[in-house]
Amino acid sequence: MPSAASPGIVKADNMGGKQKVRSLASATSEPAKRKGGNAAFRLLEHTADMGIEARASSCEELFVQAARGMLAVLAGQADSTAPPKKITLEVRAGDVEELLVVWLNELLYLIQSKGLWPRDIVLSGMQPDLLEARLTVAPLAGVPQREIKAVTYHHLLVSCFHGLWRGRVYLDL
Repeated sequence: MPSAASPGIVKADNMGGKQKVRSLASATSEPAKRKGGNAAFRLLEHTADMGIEARASSCEELFVQAARGMLAVLAGQADSTAPPKKITLEVRAGDVEELLVVWLNELLYLIQSKGLWPRDIVLSGMQPDLLEARLTVAPLAGVPQREIKAVTYHHLLVSCFHGLWRGRVYLDL
């Protein structure tokens, strides 16, 4: 299994009572160099779902890392010949956990329905029930390699312990 120093995708298949595990390190983020270098994400597979486990030194950066994780799952890309444009997204929810699900579902809608791929994500304001993000987007180049049906509440987690924010969310594939 991947160590904390090199998080990766862990794929487990139950084969005759034995579990086969392999790490796919190419689908992880490198720890961010900003604010202590704690920000990162790793992908967690679960039957027909895949989870994203993110960590960061702030709640805002946690939400950005979770978004980057979802973009890694989709494995799409922006049209490099199209000029980028800036848009603002505002999402509301009952609490910070629900806000994470609503935020990621809004990004998914932007990609799947509007055909726009986020190149850059900056959270310009955040409260436990409100998030405002400025995105630089460009038209989607082709079709993402993977389809996500929805972001779910299954095993949902957003927490902070000793200044390190941690989040986990599962995607219905």
